[in-house]
Amino acid sequence: MTKNELLKQINNGKERGGQAKLASDLEISTASVANWFSGKNYPTDDNIRKIAALYALSEAEVRAAFYDADEFAPSVKAVPLTPNNTVTLPILADVPAGLPEYSDRDVEMFVDIPRWLFPGGDFVVKCIGDSLEPEIRKGDYCVIRKMTDPLDCKPMLVKTEHGICMKVVRKGKDGRTWLCSLNPKYKPFVSETLTIIGLILGRWNRTDRDSFRIEIPEQ
Repeated sequence: MTKNELLKQINNGKERGGQAKLASDLEISTASVANWFSGKNYPTDDNIRKIAALYALSEAEVRAAFYDADEFAPSVKAVPLTPNNTVTLPILADVPAGLPEYSDRDVEMFVDIPRWLFPGGDFVVKCIGDSLEPEIRKGDYCVIRKMTDPLDCKPMLVKTEHGICMKVVRKGKDGRTWLCSLNPKYKPFVSETLTIIGLILGRWNRTDRDSFRIEIPEQ
């Protein structure tokens, strides 16, 4: 499926207006959708699933519209990092106990990252637990946006009576805020002294240190 064919599927056979309708249906900006169709950016896996569900398409058809046919890999476009398109964030050492406030002594180093990658990021911390595995693993560097309000169903950096940790926040029907893990060995709990430090915008890690186990089929 081509991009033009996708637009026709979205907009009842008409290309014109298809991008605007897609942005409206996905509840995102028209600029984001325009970047997908111009090749400046690519839809996330979550948006690909949403598009497929909205317009009765397969995920493969949607991917084919935005990605190259060779295993749906996007064309590589090198973008040099400059002071105009990067932001410098502090990496905090060992998750300081004083969060959400921290001092210069807590800063391990500074890192420059693309502005568009983690918009609104305030600082970076290294994950020291396995509560959110497999999505966030111990040793991953997580970009945090400072905030004090709990966001339902979002991964957040929090401070409890047990210390600082990363949890998925859930708001219960009883009005209490539950802290949940993706790792099944940890049970949800309600903290008596909960402090929200910030939202986990994203993370990066090293894959060359992992072992990829692949079963080779018998010939």
